[in-house]
Amino acid sequence: MAGLQTVRWCMVLAGIVLLCSIGGDACAGGTDGGDRPRIGLALSGGGARGAAHVGVIHVLEEMNIPIDCIAGTSMGAIIGGLYAAGLGVEDLTTALRDIDWKDAFQDSTARQDVTYHRKQEDRGFLIKSKAGIKAGEIRFPKGLVQGQKLNLILKDLTMQVAGIDDFDRLRIPFRAVATDLGTGEPIAIGTGNLATALRASMSIPGALEPVEIDGRVLVDGGVSNNLPIDVVRAMGADVVIAVSIGTPLSPADELQSVFAVTGQLTTIMTMQNTQRQIATLTDRDILIQPDLGDITTGDFTRALEAVPVGEAGALKQKTALAGLSQGDEAFQQWRAGLASPENRGPWTIDFIAIENDSGLSEAVLRAKLRVRPGDPFDPEALKRDIGRIYGLDVFQRVDYKIVRRGAQNGILITAKAKAWGPDYLQFGLSLEADASGNATFNIGAGLTRTAMNALGGEWRTEVQVGETPRIDTKFYQPLNAEGRYFLEPRFRYMAYNLPLYEGKQQQSEYRVKDGEFSLAAGRQFGHWGELRLGISAGWGDTKVRIGEPDGYPTGSYTKSGLFARLSGDTLDNVYFPHMGQRSSVDYYASIADLGADSSYQTISAKGILPFTWGDHTVIGGLIAESTLSGDPEVSDLFSRGGFLNLSGLARRQITGRHSGLGEMVYYYRLDDASAILTLPMYLGGSLELGGAWDKGSDITFASMIPAASLFVGLDTFMGPMYLAGGMAEAGNYGLYLYLGTTY
Repeated sequence: MAGLQTVRWCMVLAGIVLLCSIGGDACAGGTDGGDRPRIGLALSGGGARGAAHVGVIHVLEEMNIPIDCIAGTSMGAIIGGLYAAGLGVEDLTTALRDIDWKDAFQDSTARQDVTYHRKQEDRGFLIKSKAGIKAGEIRFPKGLVQGQKLNLILKDLTMQVAGIDDFDRLRIPFRAVATDLGTGEPIAIGTGNLATALRASMSIPGALEPVEIDGRVLVDGGVSNNLPIDVVRAMGADVVIAVSIGTPLSPADELQSVFAVTGQLTTIMTMQNTQRQIATLTDRDILIQPDLGDITTGDFTRALEAVPVGEAGALKQKTALAGLSQGDEAFQQWRAGLASPENRGPWTIDFIAIENDSGLSEAVLRAKLRVRPGDPFDPEALKRDIGRIYGLDVFQRVDYKIVRRGAQNGILITAKAKAWGPDYLQFGLSLEADASGNATFNIGAGLTRTAMNALGGEWRTEVQVGETPRIDTKFYQPLNAEGRYFLEPRFRYMAYNLPLYEGKQQQSEYRVKDGEFSLAAGRQFGHWGELRLGISAGWGDTKVRIGEPDGYPTGSYTKSGLFARLSGDTLDNVYFPHMGQRSSVDYYASIADLGADSSYQTISAKGILPFTWGDHTVIGGLIAESTLSGDPEVSDLFSRGGFLNLSGLARRQITGRHSGLGEMVYYYRLDDASAILTLPMYLGGSLELGGAWDKGSDITFASMIPAASLFVGLDTFMGPMYLAGGMAEAGNYGLYLYLGTTY
């Protein structure tokens, strides 16, 4: 019996501890000196629909209704937490308008701020999504989006309370509701960093990376408690104003895909726990349910539309709300009694500390910082610096917080390595087919080992099989923390078909095999470009595959020489750029004294420059390639032909010691560029002029081939996909299905 009594007391004590964790006395009420009831506000989740909460709060303020405590879930947590932290209705409305929601739900650093070395990985056909390899196992991230940018946005919005770790000390006591992924139980977060708590409350399972707080792995609170009426009541509220903005169920006949069914199941789960909470409301409580119509959880571009809908929903309950209204004097007395978070105003950074659990040295991370001790604190400048660190593509999350060491104020940057790294596996494919029956198909894989030493050495290997088998392995080694100087030993081998045409008819086809060892040394210039110099030695073989030998030499060959490359890349998108530029100049000298069969020199210059206004983009492109002296090996000849490379001609239909191409490509974006979840689609066309010649004297304007194309392009996760038609002079035409990089 005594044992049973002990168990009972333990259960009672556990209940008291749980209640205290939620904050039993948080909803103080009566700060105006009267005996009015303590009023709590419960705000539900609902994605973009949650902007309606701003409208509800506006009506409550207009009606002089004091709020003594707030609990929110997901978007309700964000609106409620920011309001509790001191942002007014106008501030919240401005934030909803100014946040680039599409960018907020993307992790990638702006391409212009990524290192030049990292940009070159975009040029291949491997998809950007990477599976991790750790301890011999293939691993994946826990969410499609890690929430890097979203976290920094929340940091900015909660900056005025960055030093507060007890949410009862906010302007209005607050709780953010999340779900413990290990137990499925709701967790009311009342301590810690407010931005982190808000981020945890909206971590949609599978979409956003879970957040770990105090050893718990937390996801979206909507999974367990989408309308936290019980949390507000446990905080001490006598009267609860509950605002439910959840998504209604879709009719069964509209559920035509696995995604729609999955979404419906999630809505059912959320709706059920919401209804359980609504069932606890008493006659004193008030339920507000704005009619948000067709605004969906993902319609963040329509978030501002939800604000007046929230106001209308609250005004429908005006009669019930009137019973909670206070006189002007009492309301102002309540407002004056609210907590006043510290307003630090402008301050100077005394120190910057870094916590880094990757294999990179702290010096590498510091080299990315433009902010220095002695500078005034500038959140935007710090965000750009953090973006550059994140752009190293080694970290799962890069965060910061303001810290104090005695009388000094500083910043602590925490860089957490990817849990599924440090080695990564990628897959990809490329496909090209035309109406003449010519088709190429290649599939490949790439393995990248990152942070192999303190300076960030990387070993990357790509293997491709198909029409063009290829292996390319290289080790990139920065020589200093800034990454300005580097060495790169490399081995590559590839084989490809080289056709020989007479007019429109193919006469024969050669199989070219070419391998090469090289060693390059270079210097990077900021994030925009690099210069590299090197030495190479290679070998190859050319055989007739179809038809009779005619036009190209056959047999084996060796080549050795020196090369140089100056290149720059500031494009915002490698596939469908809208701004920036890319250019390169390549020089190669095959030198007989180094072991080559013959001496010759080639040079190649390429460049593209996009111009964009609205949804319209025009790209000017230019290629000039020439053999300066000697007779190059077959592998060093220049070819034209294929989509956007004299469209209408077959791939490599014309080949020579010299080639050139000028083109103008136009495309118009068909989908909504501001939408969060969208597959960018473009309608475009091109005008092209160029050719390939064996002799420099043959290069005349009259010998150039005009060509044009029309296409529909998609920017997919596997790379660009085109359905196109092309036409060149002399009746050459082609229809293309193309998957792979063009520029």
